Amino acid sequence: MTSDESAEAIRARMAGLRRDLTSDVHEVGRTAREMASSAREMANPLYIFRRFPWASAAAAVAVGYLLVPKKKQPVYKPDPEMLAELLRNQQIKIGTTKASSEAQGLLKSLAIMGLTWAAKTGMNYAVQQFTAAAMNKAQASREPPAAAPAPVDERWETTR
Repeated sequence: MTSDESAEAIRARMAGLRRDLTSDVHEVGRTAREMASSAREMANPLYIFRRFPWASAAAAVAVGYLLVPKKKQPVYKPDPEMLAELLRNQQIKIGTTKASSEAQGLLKSLAIMGLTWAAKTGMNYAVQQFTAAAMNKAQASREPPAAAPAPVDERWETTR
């Protein structure tokens, strides 16, 4: 084999490697765009609603049930005979204060505020976890390119 033939073989091999490298670079770019698109989609709050519609509807019903106040009982002005009968049957107590019902109302308000805060914090945490998972997946798919072989310091003689 002459040096011209070996030089041509090396040039042909290098040209083939350049073509392969170009197609690999295009593939990596396409994959990165797909991962970025997927990460943006998962970070969108509507993603959860689209992915889990029944669970989202159930959560909305539960939150609505907790937030809507209960129907108030109508207040009647009882006559003395009715009061006497209620006292005999021990259905009412004398001496109850309004403070206990106000305290219960305050506790209910605090519980609703706490549940609202917990739901909001939980949703923020879920979005952060989805975003982090998408970013980790995108970074894992990006492998560093293979190291190029070091150029040889010898001069090739193409003429004889």
